[in-house]
Amino acid sequence: MLGKLIKHDMQSMFRGVSNIYVAAMIAVAAMGICLFADVGVGKTISSLALMAVSIAAIIVTIMATLGDFKKTMFGDRGYLTHTLPVKGPSLLLAKWLTSMFWITVSYAVVFLCLWLIYYYWTGESSSAALTYILQSLPDVGLPTQDILVKTIILIAIKGLLLLSVFVLEVFFVLTLANVRPFDAAGGVGPVLYFFVVFGLVTICSSRLEDVFKSALLIHADGSISLSADIATINSIQAAGGASVTLTQIYFQVVVAILLFIVTAELLDKKVNIK
Repeated sequence: MLGKLIKHDMQSMFRGVSNIYVAAMIAVAAMGICLFADVGVGKTISSLALMAVSIAAIIVTIMATLGDFKKTMFGDRGYLTHTLPVKGPSLLLAKWLTSMFWITVSYAVVFLCLWLIYYYWTGESSSAALTYILQSLPDVGLPTQDILVKTIILIAIKGLLLLSVFVLEVFFVLTLANVRPFDAAGGVGPVLYFFVVFGLVTICSSRLEDVFKSALLIHADGSISLSADIATINSIQAAGGASVTLTQIYFQVVVAILLFIVTAELLDKKVNIK
């Protein structure tokens, strides 16, 4: 049954996000036309358009996944959803997996677009300036290009993990806003509850980092290791390496598990369908 739920949610979400990917394909096609036609201004405009579309893809995808959850769980379609012979954990897991699939796709689209833009401008005069800037990074105290690329990739993966927790936070907030007596706050309820939940989770994770700090270290030779020793982390950074903290991830994974359990319980027993 879980497979059927995921399949249905995938199809529903595709209808909600397909337009943004069509726009990205149009921008890519415009870049190709400008490349072969050697249209200078068109190159710049199409590159900026592709960048804007790729960023918009993430925003639109996140909003679409959250909107789909609200409509199918608490709107008119919610009555049908809750009559299905499945428990709250299965419904929630299907929604979360579907959301993260499309968010991951939008993430991949951003990196693909960045690669296309870089490849597109290879051989242009601007690429020489970019190469010079990247080669000069160590001279101004910044990591080398290789370390910088690895750091960006690790930060992007961390960001995706934090987004997965963010989705569960919003699922919890939307569910809580449809449970008595919390539904008495009306339309402002979800916004208020979100800021409370998000604020508490952010503050607690920040405080935890002050007590315990764990990080992935990117060494000057390009190797990667894990350390919880502050002196080691500082020494690697001083030697031209970089670090990506993980303490926040540890805490938010625990929060995500708790939110999933509570949200599933509310969906099973407490939710009030409008």
